[in-house]
Amino acid sequence: MSIHIEKNIPIPQRSRLPDLPFRDMQVGDSFLAPVPAGDHRLIGALRQRVSRYQKANPDQKFSVVRDGEQMRVFRIA
Repeated sequence: MSIHIEKNIPIPQRSRLPDLPFRDMQVGDSFLAPVPAGDHRLIGALRQRVSRYQKANPDQKFSVVRDGEQMRVFRIA
């Protein structure tokens, strides 16, 4: 197997999630995330963002669920 060096290949743009309103949420609140339900990479990024926020704020819990063709984040505790 041989690896070939390629030149002048542009670096793909990264999709980034916008700032999400976790700290403004009360229990029972939710928001529709700008993440298509079929984009598994962005869903993983959304779940990771929720997980990091929960680790930094252990008294707050969130749930990420599919809502039609997008994802919704609920504050559950």
